[in-house]
Amino acid sequence: MIRRPPRSTLDRSSAASDVYKRQVHLNVDATFENFFCANSDPHKLAIRTIKAKESKFLHLFGPKGSGISHLLQAVCNDLSIRKELVAYLPLCQLFQKNPVEVLDGIHEFNTICIDDIDMVTGFEDWQVEIFNLVNRIKDSGSRLIIGSHRSIDYMNLSLEDLESRLKSFLGIYIPKFQDSELIGLIYHQASIKGLKCSEGVAEFIIKRVDRSTHEIMAILRKLDRRSLEDARIITIPFVKQVLQI
Repeated sequence: MIRRPPRSTLDRSSAASDVYKRQVHLNVDATFENFFCANSDPHKLAIRTIKAKESKFLHLFGPKGSGISHLLQAVCNDLSIRKELVAYLPLCQLFQKNPVEVLDGIHEFNTICIDDIDMVTGFEDWQVEIFNLVNRIKDSGSRLIIGSHRSIDYMNLSLEDLESRLKSFLGIYIPKFQDSELIGLIYHQASIKGLKCSEGVAEFIIKRVDRSTHEIMAILRKLDRRSLEDARIITIPFVKQVLQI
Protein backbone atom coordinates (compact mmCIF):
# COMPACT_ATOMS: atom_id res chain seq x y z
CA MET A 1 0.00 0.00 0.00
CA ILE A 2 1.30 3.44 -0.91
CA ARG A 3 1.36 5.70 2.13
CA ARG A 4 0.80 9.42 1.83
CA PRO A 5 1.08 12.13 4.50
CA PRO A 6 -2.26 13.03 6.16
CA ARG A 7 -4.15 15.96 4.66
CA SER A 8 -5.28 18.99 6.61
CA THR A 9 -9.00 19.92 6.67
CA LEU A 10 -8.38 22.44 3.91
CA ASP A 11 -6.52 19.85 1.89
CA ARG A 12 -9.42 17.38 2.27
CA SER A 13 -11.90 19.97 1.05
CA SER A 14 -9.70 20.66 -1.96
CA ALA A 15 -9.29 16.92 -2.60
CA ALA A 16 -13.06 16.45 -2.52
CA SER A 17 -13.47 19.19 -5.09
CA ASP A 18 -10.84 17.54 -7.30
CA VAL A 19 -12.58 14.16 -7.03
CA TYR A 20 -15.91 15.66 -8.04
CA LYS A 21 -14.26 17.01 -11.18
CA ARG A 22 -13.07 13.47 -12.03
CA GLN A 23 -16.46 11.84 -11.54
CA VAL A 24 -18.91 10.95 -14.27
CA HIS A 25 -22.23 12.79 -14.04
CA LEU A 26 -24.92 10.79 -12.29
CA ASN A 27 -28.20 9.86 -13.91
CA VAL A 28 -30.66 11.88 -11.82
CA ASP A 29 -33.42 9.41 -12.70
CA ALA A 30 -31.53 6.61 -10.94
CA THR A 31 -33.24 6.54 -7.55
CA PHE A 32 -34.42 3.88 -5.13
CA GLU A 33 -37.99 5.10 -5.62
CA ASN A 34 -38.08 4.39 -9.35
CA PHE A 35 -36.11 1.16 -9.19
CA PHE A 36 -38.45 -1.67 -10.15
CA CYS A 37 -38.19 -4.66 -7.82
CA ALA A 38 -41.21 -6.68 -9.00
CA ASN A 39 -41.23 -9.78 -6.77
CA SER A 40 -37.48 -10.17 -6.94
CA ASP A 41 -36.04 -10.99 -3.52
CA PRO A 42 -32.42 -10.29 -4.61
CA HIS A 43 -33.32 -6.74 -5.72
CA LYS A 44 -35.16 -6.09 -2.46
CA LEU A 45 -32.31 -7.60 -0.44
CA ALA A 46 -29.80 -5.36 -2.22
CA ILE A 47 -31.78 -2.21 -1.45
CA ARG A 48 -32.31 -3.21 2.21
CA THR A 49 -28.62 -3.99 2.63
CA ILE A 50 -27.52 -0.74 1.00
CA LYS A 51 -29.86 1.38 3.08
CA ALA A 52 -28.96 -0.40 6.34
CA LYS A 53 -25.31 0.74 6.00
CA GLU A 54 -24.21 -2.24 8.09
CA SER A 55 -21.80 -3.60 5.48
CA LYS A 56 -18.65 -1.55 5.01
CA PHE A 57 -17.78 -3.49 1.85
CA LEU A 58 -20.53 -4.60 -0.51
CA HIS A 59 -20.36 -6.25 -3.95
CA LEU A 60 -23.37 -6.28 -6.30
CA PHE A 61 -22.90 -8.55 -9.31
CA GLY A 62 -25.04 -9.93 -12.09
CA PRO A 63 -25.60 -9.92 -15.86
CA LYS A 64 -25.92 -6.76 -17.92
CA GLY A 65 -29.33 -5.18 -17.60
CA SER A 66 -29.90 -6.41 -14.04
CA GLY A 67 -29.96 -2.88 -12.62
CA ILE A 68 -26.59 -2.74 -10.87
CA SER A 69 -25.57 0.63 -12.33
CA HIS A 70 -28.97 2.03 -11.40
CA LEU A 71 -28.57 0.90 -7.78
CA LEU A 72 -25.04 2.30 -7.46
CA GLN A 73 -26.14 5.66 -8.80
CA ALA A 74 -29.23 5.57 -6.60
CA VAL A 75 -26.94 5.24 -3.58
CA CYS A 76 -25.04 8.36 -4.62
CA ASN A 77 -28.16 10.36 -5.47
CA ASP A 78 -29.79 9.45 -2.16
CA LEU A 79 -26.76 10.23 0.00
CA SER A 80 -25.86 13.44 -1.82
CA ILE A 81 -29.32 14.79 -0.94
CA ARG A 82 -28.39 14.04 2.67
CA LYS A 83 -25.25 16.16 2.20
CA GLU A 84 -22.85 13.22 2.38
CA LEU A 85 -19.72 13.11 0.27
CA VAL A 86 -20.25 10.41 -2.35
CA ALA A 87 -18.38 9.28 -5.46
CA TYR A 88 -19.59 7.24 -8.43
CA LEU A 89 -16.83 5.88 -10.65
CA PRO A 90 -17.82 3.68 -13.63
CA LEU A 91 -14.56 2.05 -14.66
CA CYS A 92 -15.87 1.31 -18.16
CA GLN A 93 -15.41 5.05 -18.76
CA LEU A 94 -12.32 5.56 -16.63
CA PHE A 95 -10.06 2.50 -16.93
CA GLN A 96 -7.90 4.10 -19.64
CA LYS A 97 -6.99 6.92 -17.28
CA ASN A 98 -4.22 6.89 -14.67
CA PRO A 99 -5.65 4.98 -11.67
CA VAL A 100 -3.49 6.91 -9.20
CA GLU A 101 -5.04 10.18 -10.38
CA VAL A 102 -8.58 8.82 -10.57
CA LEU A 103 -8.53 7.30 -7.07
CA ASP A 104 -6.43 9.91 -5.26
CA GLY A 105 -8.33 11.21 -2.23
CA ILE A 106 -11.39 9.09 -2.94
CA HIS A 107 -11.12 7.21 0.38
CA GLU A 108 -12.00 10.42 2.24
CA PHE A 109 -15.56 10.33 0.91
CA ASN A 110 -18.35 8.84 3.03
CA THR A 111 -19.42 6.35 0.35
CA ILE A 112 -17.59 5.30 -2.79
CA CYS A 113 -19.38 3.36 -5.55
CA ILE A 114 -17.17 1.77 -8.20
CA ASP A 115 -19.06 0.31 -11.14
CA ASP A 116 -17.65 -2.20 -13.65
CA ILE A 117 -14.95 -3.35 -11.21
CA ASP A 118 -14.30 -6.33 -13.51
CA MET A 119 -12.72 -3.89 -15.99
CA VAL A 120 -9.49 -4.07 -13.93
CA THR A 121 -8.85 -7.58 -15.26
CA GLY A 122 -5.61 -7.42 -17.24
CA PHE A 123 -4.62 -4.03 -15.80
CA GLU A 124 -2.24 -4.58 -12.90
CA ASP A 125 -1.81 -0.87 -12.21
CA TRP A 126 -5.55 -0.57 -11.58
CA GLN A 127 -5.55 -3.71 -9.44
CA VAL A 128 -2.78 -2.32 -7.24
CA GLU A 129 -4.57 0.99 -6.74
CA ILE A 130 -7.93 -0.66 -6.02
CA PHE A 131 -6.15 -2.86 -3.46
CA ASN A 132 -4.60 0.22 -1.86
CA LEU A 133 -7.99 1.94 -1.83
CA VAL A 134 -9.63 -1.00 -0.05
CA ASN A 135 -6.92 -0.90 2.61
CA ARG A 136 -7.38 2.84 3.14
CA ILE A 137 -11.13 2.48 3.45
CA LYS A 138 -10.69 -0.41 5.87
CA ASP A 139 -8.93 1.97 8.26
CA SER A 140 -11.44 4.81 7.77
CA GLY A 141 -15.12 5.49 8.35
CA SER A 142 -15.90 5.26 4.65
CA ARG A 143 -17.89 2.62 2.81
CA LEU A 144 -17.16 0.97 -0.55
CA ILE A 145 -19.79 -0.56 -2.85
CA ILE A 146 -18.62 -2.20 -6.06
CA GLY A 147 -20.55 -3.53 -9.04
CA SER A 148 -19.63 -6.01 -11.75
CA HIS A 149 -21.05 -8.42 -14.30
CA ARG A 150 -18.92 -11.28 -12.98
CA SER A 151 -18.28 -12.78 -9.58
CA ILE A 152 -14.78 -12.38 -8.14
CA ASP A 153 -14.02 -16.03 -8.91
CA TYR A 154 -14.40 -15.39 -12.64
CA MET A 155 -12.50 -12.10 -12.91
CA ASN A 156 -9.10 -13.78 -13.31
CA LEU A 157 -7.33 -11.11 -11.28
CA SER A 158 -3.55 -11.28 -11.42
CA LEU A 159 -3.14 -9.62 -8.01
CA GLU A 160 -4.03 -12.35 -5.53
CA ASP A 161 -4.12 -9.92 -2.61
CA LEU A 162 -6.84 -7.91 -4.34
CA GLU A 163 -8.79 -11.05 -5.17
CA SER A 164 -8.65 -12.07 -1.51
CA ARG A 165 -9.82 -8.62 -0.38
CA LEU A 166 -12.75 -8.52 -2.81
CA LYS A 167 -13.86 -12.03 -1.87
CA SER A 168 -14.26 -10.80 1.71
CA PHE A 169 -16.95 -8.33 0.59
CA LEU A 170 -20.60 -9.13 1.23
CA GLY A 171 -21.75 -10.29 -2.21
CA ILE A 172 -25.30 -10.08 -3.55
CA TYR A 173 -26.18 -11.61 -6.91
CA ILE A 174 -28.69 -9.55 -8.92
CA PRO A 175 -30.48 -11.63 -11.58
CA LYS A 176 -31.57 -10.30 -14.95
CA PHE A 177 -35.24 -9.36 -15.29
CA GLN A 178 -37.55 -11.96 -16.84
CA ASP A 179 -39.92 -10.88 -19.64
CA SER A 180 -42.87 -10.61 -17.24
CA GLU A 181 -40.79 -8.35 -14.99
CA LEU A 182 -39.70 -6.21 -17.94
CA ILE A 183 -43.35 -5.65 -18.78
CA GLY A 184 -43.90 -4.53 -15.20
CA LEU A 185 -40.82 -2.31 -15.45
CA ILE A 186 -42.19 -0.53 -18.54
CA TYR A 187 -45.56 0.20 -16.95
CA HIS A 188 -43.88 1.19 -13.67
CA GLN A 189 -41.56 3.70 -15.34
CA ALA A 190 -44.38 4.98 -17.57
CA SER A 191 -46.45 5.65 -14.46
CA ILE A 192 -43.59 7.55 -12.80
CA LYS A 193 -43.13 9.67 -15.93
CA GLY A 194 -46.85 10.31 -16.23
CA LEU A 195 -47.08 8.50 -19.56
CA LYS A 196 -50.40 7.07 -20.68
CA CYS A 197 -49.96 3.72 -22.42
CA SER A 198 -52.63 1.74 -24.16
CA GLU A 199 -53.07 -1.96 -23.41
CA GLY A 200 -50.44 -4.26 -24.88
CA VAL A 201 -47.77 -1.60 -25.44
CA ALA A 202 -45.23 -3.12 -23.03
CA GLU A 203 -45.69 -6.61 -24.45
CA PHE A 204 -45.26 -5.24 -27.97
CA ILE A 205 -42.03 -3.44 -27.04
CA ILE A 206 -40.20 -6.31 -25.33
CA LYS A 207 -40.91 -8.68 -28.23
CA ARG A 208 -39.14 -6.35 -30.65
CA VAL A 209 -36.17 -4.78 -28.82
CA ASP A 210 -33.13 -5.89 -26.89
CA ARG A 211 -34.37 -7.21 -23.53
CA SER A 212 -32.06 -5.09 -21.37
CA THR A 213 -33.03 -2.43 -18.86
CA HIS A 214 -30.62 0.03 -20.53
CA GLU A 215 -32.33 -0.36 -23.91
CA ILE A 216 -35.83 -0.24 -22.46
CA MET A 217 -35.11 2.88 -20.41
CA ALA A 218 -33.65 4.59 -23.49
CA ILE A 219 -36.80 3.70 -25.45
CA LEU A 220 -39.05 5.06 -22.71
CA ARG A 221 -37.14 8.35 -22.68
CA LYS A 222 -37.56 8.59 -26.45
CA LEU A 223 -41.28 7.81 -26.26
CA ASP A 224 -41.69 10.28 -23.40
CA ARG A 225 -40.07 13.06 -25.42
CA ARG A 226 -42.06 12.35 -28.57
CA SER A 227 -45.38 11.95 -26.75
CA LEU A 228 -44.90 15.37 -25.16
CA GLU A 229 -43.97 16.94 -28.49
CA ASP A 230 -46.93 15.37 -30.31
CA ALA A 231 -49.36 15.36 -27.35
CA ARG A 232 -50.04 11.68 -27.98
CA ILE A 233 -50.99 8.73 -25.84
CA ILE A 234 -48.50 5.88 -26.25
CA THR A 235 -50.18 3.30 -28.44
CA ILE A 236 -48.77 0.44 -30.49
CA PRO A 237 -49.06 2.44 -33.76
CA PHE A 238 -47.28 5.35 -32.06
CA VAL A 239 -44.48 3.03 -30.84
CA LYS A 240 -44.10 1.64 -34.36
CA GLN A 241 -43.82 5.17 -35.74
CA VAL A 242 -41.30 6.44 -33.19
CA LEU A 243 -39.12 3.31 -33.12
CA GLN A 244 -39.58 2.60 -36.83
CA ILE A 245 -40.40 -1.06 -36.27
